[in-house]
Amino acid sequence: MALQKSFCDLCSRLQELQEVLEAVNTTVEEDRPRRKDVVVASSLADAVLAVRGILEESRAAANEACEAVGHPLDVDRARRALITCQERFHRFTAEFSRDLASYDRMVDLASVAQERGRDWASWVQVVKQGLEQCQALVEDGREALFLCWQDLAERLGTASVSVRNTSIGQLAKDFDRRGGLKG
Repeated sequence: MALQKSFCDLCSRLQELQEVLEAVNTTVEEDRPRRKDVVVASSLADAVLAVRGILEESRAAANEACEAVGHPLDVDRARRALITCQERFHRFTAEFSRDLASYDRMVDLASVAQERGRDWASWVQVVKQGLEQCQALVEDGREALFLCWQDLAERLGTASVSVRNTSIGQLAKDFDRRGGLKG
């Protein structure tokens, strides 16, 4: 039960992250001031578009993993899907940090807010808030992934079978009765 709960929680966390990223995208694409469009806004839109696809791949893998831990349980499928989810999520977080939430990006946005007037300053503030929300949700996603791995490992640990052969003497007796060599 804990296994399914942790996997469902991962799906929820990634869904929430995607929704906030979509809101950032809407702000970047549709809500930016139209007067004197700036390069910073265009490059930000491209960066959001790039990471959205990676996050969607991570979510799809998380959903597959969640299905695999349902009934009937398919641990191998869950493990493979969780690996894919983890790989895509790492790629997403790397690109998010480098292309969206970097210090240089924040400096560029602050510069636009300062130089372009009140409309742009308001837009920058909303974009920064959205990116900060995403960053917090990235941390939630990391924690959720960790819990999935932990629960999966615990499940595999309790499901392992220990085989001990304690009937070696009996096997020798049976072998001898069938005309085999004794001794």
